[in-house]
Amino acid sequence: MSKKIDLIDLKILEELKSNSRISFNDISKKIDKTEATVRRRVKKLLDEGIIKRFTVEYNIDTKQKVSATVKIIPDFKEVKRILRELSEVDEITNIWRLSGDCGLLLKVDIPSIEEFNPLIEEKISQIQGIKIIETCFITDIIK
Repeated sequence: MSKKIDLIDLKILEELKSNSRISFNDISKKIDKTEATVRRRVKKLLDEGIIKRFTVEYNIDTKQKVSATVKIIPDFKEVKRILRELSEVDEITNIWRLSGDCGLLLKVDIPSIEEFNPLIEEKISQIQGIKIIETCFITDIIK
């Protein structure tokens, strides 16, 4: 199998490199060759392993944020200070005061699950006067 390419092959490769979805017809117009020629040459480039694959570049954040709830019981004599300190933690997006002896419910958003324990250990647990009762990861938002 020959792996020699010429100027026409290079032009085809450059067109495909900038847009792998471009039609053979559009390439043929750009390089002034017939569509049949472009089709045959692309097939040859694939068969010879010169073109390994067609790919896509994308512009989205592939890391999905992780959300969780953290239920805590505060020392109610220190609740104003505790609420103020909790409010300063960037990852805490919501704080709800619950009725009765239920305490506080926090919603946290973090970039990845690996960052959950450091958030609990290094930030939330360091606030004096709170006891963490329960943590739950949000797996699906229904409404």
